[in-house]
Amino acid sequence: MKMLALIAALSVAASVPQDAGMPRPGKEHETLQKQFEGEWTFEAKFFMDPAQPQEMTGTDSAKMGYGGFWITSEIRGAMFGQPFEGRWTMTYDPLKKKYVGSWIDSMMPLLIVFEGEADPAGKVYTLLADSVDPATMKPVKERYVIEVESDDVHTMKFFAPGPEGKERITGTITYKRKK
Repeated sequence: MKMLALIAALSVAASVPQDAGMPRPGKEHETLQKQFEGEWTFEAKFFMDPAQPQEMTGTDSAKMGYGGFWITSEIRGAMFGQPFEGRWTMTYDPLKKKYVGSWIDSMMPLLIVFEGEADPAGKVYTLLADSVDPATMKPVKERYVIEVESDDVHTMKFFAPGPEGKERITGTITYKRKK
């Protein structure tokens, strides 16, 4: 009888998934995957000096990974006549109830960390970051706004305080899905 009880207990234990208590990706992660995963081209303008915008074109290869939680993006292009590489990450943090992420690139030895929210429709993300003004290398608070226009187009706009302290646009990027 004891043997039957042991076999029954082991059978029940074997049928419970080993990760039963582990978090699983939610609808926010699925939305990030749908909106951003894929192969993209982009055109960008950066306004370090508003009178002389710097233009950039390149590619973005984004995929959902790390258990289905993180979208990671590899950016390649050229800026100031030099090759440019960047990496962007983003996820939804269910404890903070915010989107969080990071940015690194080949032009600055800095880690930029951001967090923010999406509008109720999940089409506009507003993210805040402690960053650095590339013209002065002084700390600034930046605001990033990502607008998902369609399954094949999204834009990102950057805002930061100008020399007089008033917020101004510092860059725009338009991403188009490769066909």
